[in-house]
Amino acid sequence: MYEVYFKGLSTLLDEPGESFPRRSELKIIRGKTLTKTPSWHKAIVLVELKKGQQLRLVGWQRNKEGEWRMRQKFNIAKGYALEIAETCEAYANEWD
Repeated sequence: MYEVYFKGLSTLLDEPGESFPRRSELKIIRGKTLTKTPSWHKAIVLVELKKGQQLRLVGWQRNKEGEWRMRQKFNIAKGYALEIAETCEAYANEWD
């Protein structure tokens, strides 16, 4: 279903939602791990929300009990996704 709205994301977000830590009420459709250490897992994920689907940058931290807890999140609204992408691309190109 999400391919209709997010063409090309299925190749960029190449990990299934089940491979990410999550609370039961958060449905992760697909994602891409950005970095993973024994204590942190950071990713960009496509989530299903009550208001529809949205891209989200997420950081989970492992607690003393060994459970992953969401500690960081940033929703990327469609209205400014291109501006974020252009800014990130310009930033990355500074080192080319």
